[in-house]
Amino acid sequence: MPFLSSSLSTLRRRLPLLALAGLGACSSGPGKTDDPVAAAQSENTQKIDSDAITKKQRADADFLVKAASNGLLEQELAKLAQARAATVAVRTFGAQLLQSRLALLQALRTLAAAKQLAVPAALGKDEQEAYHEVNKYAGPTLDKELLKTVTRALKQDRDAFRGMQRDAYDGDIRGFAAKYGGALGPQIDAADAAEDALTK
Repeated sequence: MPFLSSSLSTLRRRLPLLALAGLGACSSGPGKTDDPVAAAQSENTQKIDSDAITKKQRADADFLVKAASNGLLEQELAKLAQARAATVAVRTFGAQLLQSRLALLQALRTLAAAKQLAVPAALGKDEQEAYHEVNKYAGPTLDKELLKTVTRALKQDRDAFRGMQRDAYDGDIRGFAAKYGGALGPQIDAADAAEDALTK
């Protein structure tokens, strides 16, 4: 019995150390990051490298990650426009953009899951910074900065979606880019129209 009691006492002293050791093993290591965009890119890179897939397939994965990260930023800016924009034109634009982004992001997540690729579920660090930069303003300045940031993201999307309509390795990704890329031109025009309304 003394031996058993001594062993239990030793085990009790060591349990916290064992738990800490296990925790350290879970929270560190290659590919771990607080940035959802970087985490998705890292996960896709590991999968593609392990499967010896081509550079075009890597470009497909990168496209989905970037489309998701931009889409999430545009979604959050659209919500901000609805909640705090000073002008009716910007609030209306925000409502339209939000509807289109919800549909795009849902389709993108479904496609990524079917291809066993990771996409970010939250804003990456760069997108967080862009959002907070706009969010610090109020009134007409907020409207102006919001439209400028959204337009920049939409133009990046337009260029990327056009490229993937031609160059994507995967036919489903080419189809996705064609289907949702067509709306980007009119959305940029709508942002320009809302910006014009600010100056009148």
